[in-house]
Amino acid sequence: MIVMLVIIGAGIGIGLFACAVAATLVALGVVSSSVALGFFTKRPATGVRVFLLQCGVLAGIPAGAVTAWLGRTLFEMADERWLIAVYGGIGGALAGAVLALLLDFIFRRSHAWLEARRSLKSEI
Repeated sequence: MIVMLVIIGAGIGIGLFACAVAATLVALGVVSSSVALGFFTKRPATGVRVFLLQCGVLAGIPAGAVTAWLGRTLFEMADERWLIAVYGGIGGALAGAVLALLLDFIFRRSHAWLEARRSLKSEI
């Protein structure tokens, strides 16, 4: 009974976290702009690509800022504290965009490979 309650509690916690992430993405306009672009271009792949890119940039900004602060702490380069966060945010946004584009490239290549493989099986 205790194990069941712990598992249910963990599931509720994970569900609440997922809802918070989804609400944040909707509030920032990431989901709506991705869907709108997918409808305008009449290609769902474009909407997914834009969603990945926007999420990569949004995740990269705080990651870059934290990394810059940690790097400053490790190397003790004394500068303006707020400039370090700005530089880290810019670097993180660029890194997030590059990561999102790499993921998009991997997904497209794997999709093309799977389609080619499926067409070969249907011919046999």
